[in-house]
Amino acid sequence: MLQVFGEQKTQIADESPKTRKAREKLKRQMEALDKKMTPQALKKKSIEIYRWIERHAQHRVILKSKSICLFDENQNTADLSQRVIQLTEKLKKEFHGSKEHLDSQFYMKHKRTVQE
Repeated sequence: MLQVFGEQKTQIADESPKTRKAREKLKRQMEALDKKMTPQALKKKSIEIYRWIERHAQHRVILKSKSICLFDENQNTADLSQRVIQLTEKLKKEFHGSKEHLDSQFYMKHKRTVQE
């Protein structure tokens, strides 16, 4: 196949049979999915979603007493995950266990930074 870009002519290799076969297979799969997407199928899925919402209504949080905004300029940060808490505790233990080995002058110099 020969394509022209401006004044330059570039030669592009033809597709391999394996690539062509894979592309055709994907095309058939996409066409099959498009055929399954009918107004009736969408209506059925919509009903399934509403039923799922109704089944899980008891887990819903009532928001009448809460205010929600998309971005609160980090005034209310998210809680730390259990994993982060565990890692923090592990690092604290490791640091405090090894501080006997630190030079006392170095430790006193950086004590405030570590505690913050």
